[in-house]
Amino acid sequence: MSLELCPWEFLSEDRLRAFLTDPLNYQNAPDRKIVIDYLSKNFVKPSFLDVGCGTGHHYLALKQSGMEFDYCGVDKTEKMVEFARRRFPEGRWAQVLDGILGNGKKLHGPLWIKKGNPAFIHGDIHDLPFDDREWPIVYCRHVLVHLPGYKEALAELARVCSDCLTICLLKPLADKQQIKVEGKPPDQTKPGEFSEHYLNTYAREPFMGAIKNLGFDVVMDEMVEVGGYFGRYELIIARRGRA
Repeated sequence: MSLELCPWEFLSEDRLRAFLTDPLNYQNAPDRKIVIDYLSKNFVKPSFLDVGCGTGHHYLALKQSGMEFDYCGVDKTEKMVEFARRRFPEGRWAQVLDGILGNGKKLHGPLWIKKGNPAFIHGDIHDLPFDDREWPIVYCRHVLVHLPGYKEALAELARVCSDCLTICLLKPLADKQQIKVEGKPPDQTKPGEFSEHYLNTYAREPFMGAIKNLGFDVVMDEMVEVGGYFGRYELIIARRGRA
């Protein structure tokens, strides 16, 4: 199956704006609060990489928390990145960074991100444009379940993370893995609707084993009640080399 089964670029402007008010995605979602509470107690002015940043909800949640932080959001969907840039115009260096990406060079987060100046850039979770262990905190929310599989993406998240790897799963881990494709093909989808996309459930033991094999120890594994269609998410926080 193709990596392109979820053509988010086809979403209309109205559908993108819906992300701003969806209670499962907005900046005050309960799982985001748990993450920010943990970070505030364990880090001082952290450098934060948000993989699958969408329209910038987590940046806003961090900003509203009063925490000092450096931030970079990465998303594969250019339309999401463009929307986030318009939403947060303080991220004025983003176009320059994309120019560097276009030349095939690696970016260096702590060197070019400054307080109050977030960057939103276009990038792929399977090939992040950063050096090994460059970011103390790497956050990935609701992305892995929409991929054909998680192993390569999880390894890449771990590669660029020096300390705290935070993953929120839309579908909690289960006893057995289920790779599932939902939705309609593009020619049967009205403008602004979702097309065909993955909505997977991964097996607990292999997933947790992969985190361990990548050099991380899970320090939090919590089911977060959110109600609605999904009911609850699973939030996993792991630290490099810590029990």
